[in-house]
Amino acid sequence: MDQRRVTLRPARNRTFLHRSLVLVFAASLGLAQALTPFPGAQRDEKASREASQSAPGKVSEVYTTNDSFDKVFAFYKGLYKQDTAMPPAGPKLPSGKQVQWAFFLVDGGTNLRTSKYWMKIQRPYIGGADGKDVRDVTVIQSVHSN
Repeated sequence: MDQRRVTLRPARNRTFLHRSLVLVFAASLGLAQALTPFPGAQRDEKASREASQSAPGKVSEVYTTNDSFDKVFAFYKGLYKQDTAMPPAGPKLPSGKQVQWAFFLVDGGTNLRTSKYWMKIQRPYIGGADGKDVRDVTVIQSVHSN
């Protein structure tokens, strides 16, 4: 019986090692991470299309929610690494309202410049070719590089 245990352990170790290497390889390709949707957020097809068209070589998906910026920020802060090199606030609107935004690295990259998959949350939403489509909602935009 002791001999049987000895012969099974190397096989188990090889299986464990093989599975571990597959996971590490998948993670290095960015395949192990996908954007977790914010509960209740709705995909905005028009905004997704506009965002993708405005950035050649990138594919964007845009979601909106009526939940506060702080609630959405807290949700994603627990899931992804934040790129803190970006300023914590965006520009001011002509109305004087400050745009809130935060950037997260979905693929675990080190910064937005080198990341192939990142996301931005922002409130309010500013869209349209002329930037005049301003809505008091929180927007979640994911960006994939081709």
